[in-house]
Amino acid sequence: MRPSTLKKIIAAMTVLIILVMGAQLYWLKKTYTLEEQEFNVKVHAALRSVVESVRFSRKDTAPFADEVEQAGHNYYIANTKYAADSTEVVFLLKKAFEEYNVFTSFKFGLYRSSTGQMEDVGYIRSAPTGSEDSTARLTVVPKSFNYVGVLFPGRESFLLREMGFWIFSTILLLAVIIGFVISILKLFRQKQLSEVQKDFINNMTHEFRTPIATIQLSTEVLKNATPVRSDQRLSRYARIIGNEINHLGEQVERVLQVAKTEKHNIQLKKEPVDIHEVIRQCMLDFEAVLRRKKGHFHPRLEAAHPVLILDALHFKNILFNLIDNAIKYAPQPEITLTTADHRQGVSISVADNGIGIPRQYQQFLFTKFFRVPTGNLHEVKGFGLGLNYVKLYTKAMKGEVKMESDPGKGSIFTIWFPQGDPAGRKVRP
Repeated sequence: MRPSTLKKIIAAMTVLIILVMGAQLYWLKKTYTLEEQEFNVKVHAALRSVVESVRFSRKDTAPFADEVEQAGHNYYIANTKYAADSTEVVFLLKKAFEEYNVFTSFKFGLYRSSTGQMEDVGYIRSAPTGSEDSTARLTVVPKSFNYVGVLFPGRESFLLREMGFWIFSTILLLAVIIGFVISILKLFRQKQLSEVQKDFINNMTHEFRTPIATIQLSTEVLKNATPVRSDQRLSRYARIIGNEINHLGEQVERVLQVAKTEKHNIQLKKEPVDIHEVIRQCMLDFEAVLRRKKGHFHPRLEAAHPVLILDALHFKNILFNLIDNAIKYAPQPEITLTTADHRQGVSISVADNGIGIPRQYQQFLFTKFFRVPTGNLHEVKGFGLGLNYVKLYTKAMKGEVKMESDPGKGSIFTIWFPQGDPAGRKVRP
């Protein structure tokens, strides 16, 4: 993914997050307002029923209205008209608030118009919340009539408890958003580090090309020089230098090929390839290495239609990597190369008797730069690009690759290519 595309995605997601969070906060505030209005309606209705009960008990059936008013943020006044008894008022208030589902603590007092004082002040605890203030004072509002003053010190806590679901959903959404933002920031950071690493590797490999080419040319001149050709020891050293610089050149090219693949810049030169001929050529290339380790090839080239439409260079590199690994990780390599007609295509297997691959590492085997820990086998060298290259270019040529391995028993790598080209045209050998 290009950095500009990633930045656009992050910007779009940021705007979306802001909109979602803004909508959630809007509905949270809206819900609080509705809960507040509902609370006021319930309290007015409850206190109205108290007023009715007090007046009816005095056989006062005169019509009345607007006998309940809100004198403060959480303070209400109910005009009882008569000087009510404290025990009677407590009973009526508890009954009314329970009937209207106002389950919160309250403080009450009886105002006497004759004295202008608040009398019989009491506090009724509904449920402990830890945020109520029983010491809150009742405000004396001078009136020409007797009334019951009711204060709700835990009004806000009650409203928040009633909004429990909305508050929980908002906190959950906020946690998800924070987690998402952290993930995006880490992703962006990793993307930047990946780009820096990729640029460094590309620049490094390109810088290596010139000195490698110079050393290769100088080595060829050195090997053909008369003094070197006449001295067996110097000739052997020159040959070693040539082999190692060629190997280094191959590693550099492999890094560059992987970098091109990551940029989706794979260019394949498709042509008919006899895979049996390529396998035989690879066996010849590794013959000297295999002989030094006292190993053997066991070819079983049984495919009836070995000609496929492939990129010859990359197919040979794929096979080279698989054989190279089979030789590296076996003390005395016994390598079986098998071809077979399979699923309207051809499968090529490279089986070895090496150390095998532990199961915990098998899922990472085709990852770039990953190398299986080999303990004390310090002679096994590489960049961890070979199998990644195998998977990328096998897939690019419409093929498949799979692996089977048991620690201590060896590994089997199998690649498969269709009997035809990527456009679907069948090839007759």
